[in-house]
Amino acid sequence: MKTFKLLALVTLVFLAGAAAGVVGTRLVIRHWMNTAIQRPENFQLLLERNLRWQLHLDPRQRVQVHRILTDARVQLRDLRQQYRPQMVVVLTNAETQISAILTPEQEARFEQMQQQNQHFLQPAQPER
Repeated sequence: MKTFKLLALVTLVFLAGAAAGVVGTRLVIRHWMNTAIQRPENFQLLLERNLRWQLHLDPRQRVQVHRILTDARVQLRDLRQQYRPQMVVVLTNAETQISAILTPEQEARFEQMQQQNQHFLQPAQPER
């Protein structure tokens, strides 16, 4: 009986650790995505730092990588602005269709989920 209790305790500790890891990872990823969306220049800095560290870039290469990533960020911003209205229409249509098939309880929860994630449809802050 003691072996069973010990095994059950170890299993519970393992499951609790796994659950905490999943929840923690989800929170970190969500925060990271929000930061990347709201402040793409911060994402660029992290990427530059990572490339510099892993590739051992010399000063000339650092300047070139910075210029390349800045140009790419500006191009992506312009692309997002160009296609954003169409994306909003598609997502709004999908949300309407999903709402139509839900029960009232599910629809209330779905509306809460939409409110929690509405920042994905809001325009990003102007880049500095």
